[in-house]
Amino acid sequence: MKHSKSQQTGFTLVELMIAMLLGAFLIGGILQIFIGSRQTYRMQENLSRLQENGRFVMDFITRDNRMIGFQGCASRSIVPNIIIAPKNPNPNPAPVTLAGSLSTPLIGTDNVTNHWNASACGTSACVAGTDAITYHFGGSCGGYLTGNLATNNANIQINAANSCNIKMYDVLMLSDCSATDIFTATSASSASGVQTIAHADNQNNTVNLSKLYGSDAEVLVFRSYSFFIRNNASGEPGLWRLDNSKPASSANPVELVEGIEDMQILYGADTDATPDGTANYYVPAGTTGLDMNKVVSIRVSVLVRSMNNNLAAKPLIYTFNGASVMPTDRRIRRVFTSTIALRNRLP
Repeated sequence: MKHSKSQQTGFTLVELMIAMLLGAFLIGGILQIFIGSRQTYRMQENLSRLQENGRFVMDFITRDNRMIGFQGCASRSIVPNIIIAPKNPNPNPAPVTLAGSLSTPLIGTDNVTNHWNASACGTSACVAGTDAITYHFGGSCGGYLTGNLATNNANIQINAANSCNIKMYDVLMLSDCSATDIFTATSASSASGVQTIAHADNQNNTVNLSKLYGSDAEVLVFRSYSFFIRNNASGEPGLWRLDNSKPASSANPVELVEGIEDMQILYGADTDATPDGTANYYVPAGTTGLDMNKVVSIRVSVLVRSMNNNLAAKPLIYTFNGASVMPTDRRIRRVFTSTIALRNRLP
């Protein structure tokens, strides 16, 4: 008996083409799902980071600016007695050379140039057209006097158990409930639990303070900072902060939050004959008639953009500072606005 063998040894060309077509459809579907999921993930990730950056910006600005003009126990009506007069070069120049008048704790700059401050911008790294704000306050650090001053030119002694970390050439504030002095420490030494601070006339106009301070007085570390928008080394804009009491270096200024494209600030002035702590109007810095010493609140608006491009199908129009803008990229942008009361300017 003869057995027949199957003549089929493979797939026909038609069968192969149909199989390849079905496989292409399956792979295409899988790729489409993958690309869609990846784009959704990118969108959600960037939205999350954008929201986070916006909250961080407002937290930094709000927390610091609420301290504007803080003088310890002294009220806002007390004008500091400033005896600083840098006469000799030193490694830590007094902030008066960078931040303007120390008696004005709030300084606004509207529509800066890209080189408005060499220490802040380097050559031209700041973002032109944005706003900048500089502010001063005294930082409490537990530096209470150990006793009454015998004379107004005596060295100041505070308990060594403090967190002030005072060094020579630091700018300090000495304050009680009735007066405030701002001076440069010409030496700071510790012995037997007491830290002694000198205020000699080699860095100050005079050795004399405005009064004989007692044990209820406190030494505060003078703080002077500037917030502004600057591009980093990669060309990405962000919120930066300059410590005006320290020389510019690789660590000063420092980038706080990335992805911040613009910042606009309005200043609310209380112009009532009897101040009630409520702003009568909000205007930009430099507006004719605006007295920065009457500003009781500030309104900050920041434009935050996503870190990645090509998130939207097309450029998205956004509105900021009263103008609608058509961007050239496909990033996502959001505007964050907050009105901040200056606690030390309120009744």
